Amino acid sequence: MPRSALREPPPGFDSAAIAVLPLVERDWPVTALALDVSGRCNLACRYCAEAATQPARRTAMTWQTMAAALSLLDTESRGGLAPTLRLGSGEPLLALPLLRQLDERLRQDRACGKTVPRVYLTTNGTRVDKQVANWLVDTGWQVKISLDGPRAIHDRWRVGARGKGTWKQVSAAVQLLAERMPERLSVTAVMCRDSDPAAVFAAIEALGVRRIELVPVAHGDADIMPNDDDLSRYAAFVTAWVDRLVAKPLQRPQAQPIRLVGSVRRVMGYDVKRVVCGAGRNFFGVDASGNVFPCFRFIGMSEYGLGDLANHASSDLTARFRAGAGRALEARRACSTCWAAMLCGGPCFACSEMFGPGGGEPLPTHCDYTLADAHAAVRLVNALRQNHPQALLYFLPEGVLA
Repeated sequence: MPRSALREPPPGFDSAAIAVLPLVERDWPVTALALDVSGRCNLACRYCAEAATQPARRTAMTWQTMAAALSLLDTESRGGLAPTLRLGSGEPLLALPLLRQLDERLRQDRACGKTVPRVYLTTNGTRVDKQVANWLVDTGWQVKISLDGPRAIHDRWRVGARGKGTWKQVSAAVQLLAERMPERLSVTAVMCRDSDPAAVFAAIEALGVRRIELVPVAHGDADIMPNDDDLSRYAAFVTAWVDRLVAKPLQRPQAQPIRLVGSVRRVMGYDVKRVVCGAGRNFFGVDASGNVFPCFRFIGMSEYGLGDLANHASSDLTARFRAGAGRALEARRACSTCWAAMLCGGPCFACSEMFGPGGGEPLPTHCDYTLADAHAAVRLVNALRQNHPQALLYFLPEGVLA
């Protein structure tokens, strides 16, 4: 499907059906933190965005900083949303002793009847052996592993410090955790130039993974970014996935493409919002020294600093971020005229600021991938509503039917 076709709404799309009230800014409680616990990574991925923004030398987080982060979450989230803790900047398993200490603290708090944050760990998988896997299974944490597809694709991009591919280690970790904790594991694959999405998805699904996220890369090098052929392959992939479900609507797919499923939910009216995430509002990133940023992707960029854990995030600085880099989609030129804006929530703040065309506008490539998801999602929802509405229950967000 050409770019021009993606930028037009598909037949049967009703924008009024997914309208959402304007975002009213206020003093938001902090309910989610992303922590840079290790301060470093053991890989040298060829498309790494963090390497371009974060300091070359960082320190590891101390327990004092970790405890301060937990205290902030506990104080801010009382009576509101359940708090969440995300461990993912750099390679968090390089700080395994600290993570074990965190796990023990959360177990103690839970035993005392306290509300503890839900933990999400993102890892490159190279440090996951059987012992670490056993521990991860026991923690109850949600785990995401980065794997870019079959060996030929993954090893082209995700390499160690000496340039050696990491597919063998990472795929073994994925398969191990997929067997032990399939409901708590997801895999993210970064789509670069010549990364065939069908091959990537099939390779990850073959390892037993049920939730697979295909994300277009954000980078300043045009030779790394997907081109028109890559976009066409992605549009064909999501269309084929929808076609299979439309043909056999009651046969639930074993593996789901997370981005497409998210778009399907928004077509159905769920999770619709005017900002892509809560960064700079209820969600913040914290570096190893306790400095606060809108999210982990801004860590190391002093112009986006928002204070520190000791003094909380500055209300003046967060307000400035929300009015600027973190503004809602209707305040962005490209989003204000896009038919699928509400199926997206606007661009990633960090990607737009670092790699966009300027003025906080989204990356055109990211828009195209999102539009491909939106086209496929509208077609799927319309087809199922007409012929097999019960099949839409598969896409309801967690807890809706509870």
